[in-house]
Amino acid sequence: MSVKGRLYAIGAGPGHVEWLTLHADRILKQVEVIAVPQGQGRKGRAEQIIASYITPAKVLLQLHFPMITSTELLTKAWDEAALQVASFLTQGQDVAFVTEGDPSLFSTFYYLLQALRVMIPDVALEIIPGISSIFGASAILATPLVMGAESLAVVPASSNLAAVAQALQHFDTVVILKIARVFEQVLAMLDQKGLVERTVYVENVGYSHARVVMDVHQLDPHTVPYMSLFIVRSGRQDARESTRESVGL
Repeated sequence: MSVKGRLYAIGAGPGHVEWLTLHADRILKQVEVIAVPQGQGRKGRAEQIIASYITPAKVLLQLHFPMITSTELLTKAWDEAALQVASFLTQGQDVAFVTEGDPSLFSTFYYLLQALRVMIPDVALEIIPGISSIFGASAILATPLVMGAESLAVVPASSNLAAVAQALQHFDTVVILKIARVFEQVLAMLDQKGLVERTVYVENVGYSHARVVMDVHQLDPHTVPYMSLFIVRSGRQDARESTRESVGL
């Protein structure tokens, strides 16, 4: 029976290479094959973050995961990506699949794994967590997401605005992700619920051009990037006041 390679899922964090864990650093240096999601006509964010690890001695797999809603086309893309990864694992080579943020939070990794397990049911697997943009934003703001018995919800706005409304009603802190395409609708919802004063906007967490905006009405909806989020403290403490105190604004 041939020995198969091990698949590593590595969270690269939101942008800064120094936010990689020591474990991730060791595995990226150790493996011969590195797989990354491919951007549309450019390097993906994960590949940009770990660029210093991609040496001529490494095999780089740029896996195409299209930003579409067609289940048929997505399944085909996941299967094709899994085939590429499986071709190395079945030869006994370890593969590190790198994703921005953390593999367990809105990542392409589990779609890949689902397809791969059809081909290699007993695939050896190790998941190495990374820092998500949520925790990176909290660090930039120097303010907690929750304390004590407070509750936290993380909701993607682009797919379900009703879920955002429900979260704002029932949780002390709500982190709203994927706001770029529905920015105006989300802002109108925050206005309607009287929560604008309790909202902070953060974009490009982990990059040198990261930005924090306290007055979200100043934002131009047409320039809000994909890597952006709202932190809404709908509970006892005003997010903006807490942030001002923490960072000395």
